[in-house]
Amino acid sequence: MNQRWLKTIRVVVSLAFLALTTLLFVDFDRFGETPATTMAIYPQVVPSLLNFTETLAWATTGFLLVLGITLLFGRVYCSMICPLGALQDLFIRIADKLRKPRRVKFRYQKPRPALHYGILALTIALFLSGNVLALSLLDPFSNFGRIASDLLRPLYVAAHNGFGQLLESFGVYGPFPLHWKAPALMTLIFPILFLIGLAWLSAFKGRLFCNTLCPVGALLGLISRFAVFKIQIPKTACTLCAHCSIHCKAGCIHLKTQEVDFSRCVACFNCIPVCDAHGIGYARTRALGTTCEETPNLARRALLRGATVTIAGLTGLSGSSSGEAKPHNQVPSTVVNARTCPIAPPGAGDIARFNDLCTACHLCVSACPYGVLQPALLDYGLSGLLQPHLDFTTGYCSYECNRCGDICPTGAIQPLTLPNKKTVQLGIAHFIRDNCIVYTDHTACGACDEYCPTNAIEMVPYRNGLTIPEVRKSVCIGCGACENACPVRPHRAIYVEGHPVHQQAEPPQVKPLEHQIKSGFPF
Repeated sequence: MNQRWLKTIRVVVSLAFLALTTLLFVDFDRFGETPATTMAIYPQVVPSLLNFTETLAWATTGFLLVLGITLLFGRVYCSMICPLGALQDLFIRIADKLRKPRRVKFRYQKPRPALHYGILALTIALFLSGNVLALSLLDPFSNFGRIASDLLRPLYVAAHNGFGQLLESFGVYGPFPLHWKAPALMTLIFPILFLIGLAWLSAFKGRLFCNTLCPVGALLGLISRFAVFKIQIPKTACTLCAHCSIHCKAGCIHLKTQEVDFSRCVACFNCIPVCDAHGIGYARTRALGTTCEETPNLARRALLRGATVTIAGLTGLSGSSSGEAKPHNQVPSTVVNARTCPIAPPGAGDIARFNDLCTACHLCVSACPYGVLQPALLDYGLSGLLQPHLDFTTGYCSYECNRCGDICPTGAIQPLTLPNKKTVQLGIAHFIRDNCIVYTDHTACGACDEYCPTNAIEMVPYRNGLTIPEVRKSVCIGCGACENACPVRPHRAIYVEGHPVHQQAEPPQVKPLEHQIKSGFPF
């Protein structure tokens, strides 16, 4: 069986998905509103499954498509669709170029079902109990998202802006600059360590992560045991050259028994083109099994029918904008902002529900145009590690933006129309008079009032002709524009206390014009 074309198809499709997903995370402004978004996100298993449990919408049934494809052809998701799988293949390719010529690439690896399926069982058990920590830490799509968004994106932004500046130096109008708000350094430790560990495993052990730690790989491995089409070795055709085993990145070809552990096979098809005798091939289990003088397995057929019925039953880098520098307080503030509840993104609704569905893929972090969405460390507790929260030291939630809800792949952030989003109360601003420069420095300010989009802050008379902020809690939406604009350091004079369950604010009030224009022209 000469099926060399299978590897070519796999390489082209996997590179296409890798490119689409990477561009989605590193340059969302350009690619986020295109059909590439749907193509890249729809077949991702964990985001699709979580979104389906929340919405039961057909648009979120990509995981069913993947399960069906796996039942037919095996783990092609792992080799073609999963961006983390494609990243591992790149590491393997680089390692092949650096490896000594006579060194064996890969060897047969004994299966570790207790570890692999134990992790899957633990992940499912934690998820059913309302904890998605294991899922978010091991989900391949979320891990790739953190690598692309937190580590690759700043390099892309630097290169993009540097190229634009180079063009401008020659008098050519360059592309619009991109902005990136640096997250807290501690939140970068996990993606950095994960990337290093993944690169090492890929270089020396191939797809070991997929067959030991990945819960998606374990689930698809169980289903692929009953796949209709499999890679098999007809004993009458095999010459025991060992080329297939050496090139098997999953380490699942046992040459002594001439068997392929298809539950661990990631369908990379690397074994097919290296066999000069065409002694390994991809065909229907029954047809190839007859060639190998194997009797049909009735129990396997029954399990295959049961699985089918079960599936059918499931329906510059800093990002700082140009402008005048804000005045800072001369007397350092002393009252600490006593925030007790983090601010979840608009559309999260209930923080507990949000924590149960978010896998911390950081797609919303990449999509946020104002950089206010940042990975949290322990703001939500250990179970919410690296999930996004609103960090008003880096930005504020724009009154005219609802992008995070539209892009969230798991349904953790529900889509909101702009009119509805403008009245969702994420929290309430709290004013600390003892920190305000009007009180400490006897200096006029009013930055919080100027930036508030709902007029929830009113400047009331204070002393000596000065005014001081007063918060109208009924119309405050907790967007953080006031906190972000406040010039007081180290502790700001106004901060937002989040709501565990988002509330509804009253419609914003319109301030009367201070000066009525009487003539036809104001100048």
